[in-house]
Amino acid sequence: MGAVSGTPAAEARKDGRAYIKLSLDFLENHRTGPLSPVAKLTLIGLWMYCARNRTDGVVPAAYVRRVVRKRFREVFTAAGCWHHRECTTAAPCLHGVCAAGASCGQGVYVLHDYGKHQSLHSSTGDKPARDTRAYIKLSVDFLENHRTGPLSPVAKLSLIELWMYCHRNRTDGVVPAAQARKIAPGRIRDALTTAGCWHHHECTAATPCRHGGCTMAAPCRQGFAIMHDYRRHQTIHSDPIRRQEQARSAGESGGLAKAENRRHTASEIASETTDAGGGLAYASHKLQVIYSSIPLGDNPAVSNAREGKPQREKPPSPSPSPQSQSRSQSQSRLGPRARHGGHDVADRLNAAAPEIPATQAMRRRVLARMVPDAVEVLADPHAGPIRHAQAQAELDRAAAVIAARAEFLDTGDVVENPKADRLFDPHGDTGYARRMAAAQHPLPVPDPVTPGEVRAMAFRLARDHIDAITRHGGRAPGSAREAMRAELEALFGDGVHQDVLRAELAAMLNGGIWAASKLRERLHQART
Repeated sequence: MGAVSGTPAAEARKDGRAYIKLSLDFLENHRTGPLSPVAKLTLIGLWMYCARNRTDGVVPAAYVRRVVRKRFREVFTAAGCWHHRECTTAAPCLHGVCAAGASCGQGVYVLHDYGKHQSLHSSTGDKPARDTRAYIKLSVDFLENHRTGPLSPVAKLSLIELWMYCHRNRTDGVVPAAQARKIAPGRIRDALTTAGCWHHHECTAATPCRHGGCTMAAPCRQGFAIMHDYRRHQTIHSDPIRRQEQARSAGESGGLAKAENRRHTASEIASETTDAGGGLAYASHKLQVIYSSIPLGDNPAVSNAREGKPQREKPPSPSPSPQSQSRSQSQSRLGPRARHGGHDVADRLNAAAPEIPATQAMRRRVLARMVPDAVEVLADPHAGPIRHAQAQAELDRAAAVIAARAEFLDTGDVVENPKADRLFDPHGDTGYARRMAAAQHPLPVPDPVTPGEVRAMAFRLARDHIDAITRHGGRAPGSAREAMRAELEALFGDGVHQDVLRAELAAMLNGGIWAASKLRERLHQART
């Protein structure tokens, strides 16, 4: 361990991303241990959803139906990982368009003991008992970031298990080669190495791993692996005295900074008004609101419509003008505008064009998008036998990709199949790895034929475009999604190909353009 205790300055920087806490017994405890790898990752994804959206362990039923398979919902209920709460007029869930006067009737799922494990963002009076178990930190983008996102569910869980091993044994991110072989099989280790999740170090007399019977005089020669950026994410145990000193100094500096900020805020508030008496009263009122009624960890900029959250008292404001009064009255009469369609309509539209082809006709259309040249050669009677054989091999390989993709979505892994693997590497042993990599990429979307498929593709393209602009800081109005969907559906009816629309939407995304009318104008300019 002494040979690897030093870390570069860049690796010592603190990771500022949000995270969830994953207890070290997550993989084997009585509640989550019997779950399959895909079910475990699905449950982790639900915890990440609650952390990102600050719902304190409450997941809307519409979102659950959209992202969690039915058999996993039944497994979570049987294992006690959550419980369903009905949404009624007397007890509305207050999520999405649900209000006290008009309940949505869909209900929510409440995750088991979320408040005992994770950080809460609502100011409830009764705090649950603190969970004293050791844990590792898992960033909320773990399932989809560039390094771990392409990994299979089994590889993701193996990586989590390696982090848990390092925390339990206090190795600070160092895993002996023998332990790595015991936790992860060969193909998983190769995938982690390719993704850059760790790097291997040889065990020599100059740099011994010092695990087990390994010493500087008699190195074990097995080597060890160092987890990528472990010291930036997890707790370090190599120097507890230094950690305590850092925590003490950080607490002192934080207290001094908070006191200085309190004095600075008081002086700024006192100078806001011209009346000295009124200014001092307003400053005292605002200081009490800021520093007495806001619990630690609450973000005033993020709204939370859950029950029991007290409304923050505001200072008196000047009387509004007649124009603003009439405008507020009209808005209160209209009420919140519901998003078009809702999740139920989206589910029905997505079912009209699933990713895995449900019929032979849809399968032929997907193959035509994957290998158009091979389909054209096979349809040409004048092509020679060699070209026919090459085209048939490409078509068989594409069919194997569809089968592997269906297996990957259903089980989270792809079983080794020598017959199918030879289609990807006839003379080597990397066919399974190539087929696994191909199964992790979504299949191309075939051109829509039926009205349901046209409407489904228009809905998806409009949803992805507006959501992407909103994530990048755009201010799209509530009607932008429906306007874009209607425009895309009309363009599909006019015969515009989906590739042209996707390329134009990508160009509009780079410019931050969300208006549906601009799409037709840009297409007209491109044609002329």
